[in-house]
Amino acid sequence: MGWPDLMVAVEYDGEHHRTDRWQYTKDIRRSEELARLGWIVVRVVASDRADDIVRRVRDAVARRNCQQIAI
Repeated sequence: MGWPDLMVAVEYDGEHHRTDRWQYTKDIRRSEELARLGWIVVRVVASDRADDIVRRVRDAVARRNCQQIAI
């Protein structure tokens, strides 16, 4: 999930990361590529609380908006 215009993405790391090494490695590489391209990536796991996820995403959007204003 993400907002391409803001270059903010949310990625969910599920149980498959513990059981499927290939998928885990692929997801790490994708996340690194997004960061290299300037995206802010918010990583989420099952134990994260919904209000915490929303706060983290809002913080990422706010950081991005501040960066755009500074340019």
